[in-house]
Amino acid sequence: MKVIIACLNSKYIHASLAPWCLLSGVREFCACSADAKVMESTINSDINVFAEQIINEKPDVVSFSSYIWNIEKTLEIAKLIKEKTDCAIILGGPEVSYRAKNILENYQFVDFVLSGEGEKSFPQFLDIYNSNGDYKDVCGLSYRESGSVISIPEAECKNTPPSPYNSEFFDNLNGRISYIETSRGCPYRCAFCLSGRCSPLRFFDIEQVKADILKLAVSGTKTIKFVDRTFNAKADRANEILNFILSSYGTEIPEGTCFHFEIAGDILKESTMQILSKAPKGVFQLEIGMQSFNEETLKAINRKTDTKKLVENIKKLISFGNMHIHIDLIAGLTGEDINSFERSFNIGYSLKANMLQMGFLKLLYGAEMRENREKYPCEFSESPPYEVTSTPWLSGEEIVMLKKCEDALERMYNSGRFPFTLDYLLDECGFTPFRLFMDFGNEINGSKMNLSDYAVHIYYYFKEFADAERLREALICDLLSCSSALQIPEILKRKDPLYKKVKKHFTADENALNKVAILYKSEKVFVVNQRSQKDFSGRYEGTFYNLKDFMD
Repeated sequence: MKVIIACLNSKYIHASLAPWCLLSGVREFCACSADAKVMESTINSDINVFAEQIINEKPDVVSFSSYIWNIEKTLEIAKLIKEKTDCAIILGGPEVSYRAKNILENYQFVDFVLSGEGEKSFPQFLDIYNSNGDYKDVCGLSYRESGSVISIPEAECKNTPPSPYNSEFFDNLNGRISYIETSRGCPYRCAFCLSGRCSPLRFFDIEQVKADILKLAVSGTKTIKFVDRTFNAKADRANEILNFILSSYGTEIPEGTCFHFEIAGDILKESTMQILSKAPKGVFQLEIGMQSFNEETLKAINRKTDTKKLVENIKKLISFGNMHIHIDLIAGLTGEDINSFERSFNIGYSLKANMLQMGFLKLLYGAEMRENREKYPCEFSESPPYEVTSTPWLSGEEIVMLKKCEDALERMYNSGRFPFTLDYLLDECGFTPFRLFMDFGNEINGSKMNLSDYAVHIYYYFKEFADAERLREALICDLLSCSSALQIPEILKRKDPLYKKVKKHFTADENALNKVAILYKSEKVFVVNQRSQKDFSGRYEGTFYNLKDFMD
């Protein structure tokens, strides 16, 4: 029996783990002779080409891993395959697990939906399908029978699934971002999330985890992301994994490998802090979901957070200066109006993380916020990713404004392009962070432009509120720190007889590619070596010198 395990990734750089987990389950638990193969593509690829590639394999069964980012393209491909073959189409994954009946009633080309974990239930299905057995024996399976949809309850999984890292996985990895899973479930029960609902929190065998880390580390990948929803839910275990990585770093783990974790910041133990503080620069990345700083909002969405401790711990992590710190806020949560969100945003920005992600609430199938509309009366898009369009506390117009704010935040702050400019504007011009990004985002209105043109727009808009020359100097420092190929806009250039003298002083070193700016208002000279090491934001480090040292 020929089995294709297919998945559409959001981008080529992401190497999805799900199909390889299924393949490992087939090889470990399938009793029948199943010739299984993983086939991957992306949502930006030609669906007709991918469908034809699958059809050419002459499969008996084709499975798809389904998520909000790929479900529409997945259904299109499944339909194309069904039109040309009589193979069985089975969908699994979070996007279909909680609406199996809906899928089977509305998409006749889908034959089966498999809910929950698939390492054991998928090979169980293949055995039954191969032998024309009774599908009632397959845990989590939904199928049609006599015009009705039958759904079999999922079985609770307790054991560590087989490792997904086989030779085919590494042949396909090709240096992409790789993922590792060391636990399933979540200790939290956030009303907008599925992680706490899908299964009780359980941890995988620690020795298998360590072995898998080493396999991934020597595979050529540069970034290994832990998909555990709360990596530090069990502090002693998290510490053991972190210590293992650090003790192996530079020997069994090549230098330059980066490990990414999602953590709950308020429950971070001092022992974990101590380990993180000693890590070489760039080994660890941390993503910390804050959601909101409104205590009533957090209570309403079932999220227990000590916000005071959260702020304290994030500040401490950032002070170490050795990790990329990514923090998240969600717009559209229960009880959070525009003023409350502004407060949460300004607190988040004040922490000075490397990235402040501003997300928008998504009402996923299976999430409490979608199922209990009376308690959570949100309006949202019926198409993936099901983003909220208005709430009783946040109007549709305000959400549109927040989208523009997000665009400015991404381009000015999260890109790492304009730290000098932002610091100047926030220190000298009376803006709060939220109002700065909100106002400028509304001005730009989502217009696409290159970095130089964006800098020009910043200059023209904010010079009305600032000392134009100080603003120009800040922008010059930022642009010189970004890229050796970047052309400085003409409006920001100045002709200066002193420039050649100062420039000559810093170009004697042939190993350096020094770019120089004279800042008369600041009474400084700014120098960037564009052959130096870049920081977490992809910027070259610059140095300030006193201008008077170069004056006759």
